[in-house]
Amino acid sequence: MNDSSPRWKLAQSYEKNWWSERENSIDLTYLKHYANELMQEVNGYVEFNSDTSILEIGSGAAGILTFLPSNDKHAIDPLEDYFSSIERYSSFRDKQVQYQTGVGEHLPYQDRYFDFIIIDNVLDHCNSPEDVVKEMYRVLKPGGHVYFRQHTYHLWGKIVRELLELVQVDKGHPHTFLKSYLEQLVRRNGFTIIKKKSRGYYSTWKSELQSPRLIDKLKVLLFATRDKTLYILNKQPNI
Repeated sequence: MNDSSPRWKLAQSYEKNWWSERENSIDLTYLKHYANELMQEVNGYVEFNSDTSILEIGSGAAGILTFLPSNDKHAIDPLEDYFSSIERYSSFRDKQVQYQTGVGEHLPYQDRYFDFIIIDNVLDHCNSPEDVVKEMYRVLKPGGHVYFRQHTYHLWGKIVRELLELVQVDKGHPHTFLKSYLEQLVRRNGFTIIKKKSRGYYSTWKSELQSPRLIDKLKVLLFATRDKTLYILNKQPNI
């Protein structure tokens, strides 16, 4: 897939519609919870201060970095022109953040600039996961860290989702990942995994069982439940 592929455009259209339908109802304060969770998970690895250079890839309406303590914060999203046009979203944002329209495969930042990168459940929306990881490595300083959280599937779940992809049941997510694939992906592109944490399949299966949405019921019946997996990545200081 390339930046203008029909599949990528479909995923972006789905994403924009999702946010558009919630313009007047979504409570963006959930991002503060995400930020607190992030700071707990990176405690001992990352120390935030006013000079910490932070990038969030796929920042959406505002981004987790809204609530992180720094004066050097950058965010990039393919739908930034849309998000910035919605007053309810733009007024919520931290004015310290520099937002840009763009994609993770082509980050418009210099080499080795950032101390910390956030990519939270974004990689499955992208055109080329490999290129996104390469770009993260390029713009991260030696010794820097990545907060990488992503939905993952067991082998049967991946098979089911790839079959469903033939008819594009899930229009917003072109990619489906096994944990083993993600770990190979980040390692072959130079990162070290220094922390791994999974929520577990059962908790998601239980919540989807109780969901009123038909698509969630279908995932339960097909045992195609996802797990939420967190990785803290490090770029070695001598590289």
